[in-house]
Amino acid sequence: MRRAIVSPLLSGLVIPGLGQIVNRQVGKGAMMVAAASLLFMLTLGFAFHEISQAVLALDGYAGPDKIGALRAQLIKQGVGWLLTLGGLTAALWIYGIIDAYKGGRARDAQLAGQ
Repeated sequence: MRRAIVSPLLSGLVIPGLGQIVNRQVGKGAMMVAAASLLFMLTLGFAFHEISQAVLALDGYAGPDKIGALRAQLIKQGVGWLLTLGGLTAALWIYGIIDAYKGGRARDAQLAGQ
């Protein structure tokens, strides 16, 4: 029961794939860590780019009085790719938690049978 609890917590709270590594699924875990890292960096980079472009379109100033204008500019630019990357990151994170739980449960059963 120990791995069935620890593995999903590691995948959910730290990074997807870490629970798989704890469950001795090192290849799968390494691929998930790499994919999650890449998706996170792409999402962060794209968000920074889109927000900076929106701020530049507002004459380089986006103070508290221009939040509505900044939001409108972001919608005008279209943030579909940002939503897609964010959705893929969330889907990978959820898959990592579920898979770590199932793998931990199977590993606990295997260890109990020995």
